[in-house]
Amino acid sequence: MPFDPQLDYGVVVEDLSSGARTSINEQRVFPSASVYKLALAWQVLSQAEHGRVHLDAPLEILDEDADEAEPEGGVGPGDRPTMREALNAMFSVSSNAAAHALLRTLGRHEFNTAMNALGLPQTRVPEASDPESDNGVESMTTADDMARLLRLIGERQGLGAATQAELRDLLAQSSSPDPLRETLPDDVTILDKTGNLVDASNVSALLSSDRGTVILIVLDEQVNPGNARALIAQLGRAAYEGYLQ
Repeated sequence: MPFDPQLDYGVVVEDLSSGARTSINEQRVFPSASVYKLALAWQVLSQAEHGRVHLDAPLEILDEDADEAEPEGGVGPGDRPTMREALNAMFSVSSNAAAHALLRTLGRHEFNTAMNALGLPQTRVPEASDPESDNGVESMTTADDMARLLRLIGERQGLGAATQAELRDLLAQSSSPDPLRETLPDDVTILDKTGNLVDASNVSALLSSDRGTVILIVLDEQVNPGNARALIAQLGRAAYEGYLQ
């Protein structure tokens, strides 16, 4: 099926050095897929920084946390990873059960309230876990929200230095498919979170080289995921050639 980037996609490409920015539908709300896990990791680490949760404390995975398909290598009911291990699973294999357990610990309403306070007013998760959900499509965000969050990370604001470093280590992990890592040369540092549904492929990424750092956000819906990943790769290459090469 043909697609129209003007209709089907939310895009932000922003060079942090110059402030140059190109965007399409940046304030349109899209299903976030697993991209919301980036915002969740930020909030977990922020709470840990303030002593409200402890990353080395065990996090029991309950039956209610396993209401989505779990990737191979993830966690399941009865497992007791530490919160830090759950965060790692959320990025290394995009674990859904780990994310749901962390949301349960923080509180879904509290998470949404925190996102609003952070300046991400359209970044939301459903406030009750829904066993009828279709791969978590009720989690929503905008390209503008994700760009703000990545700007905080790129400019090392909002969290302490050690916490920022821990978040960057999480984002440095690759979770397939990842069209940016498959396309860009080795001299580009990629910090990203991908998200995939049956009709979408999303990414929130910081791309860095010696020349600077670029934010790249692509959100979409009702598209062929292969087409979406091709567009992500194309935009990543254009960002590299325009700002980082």
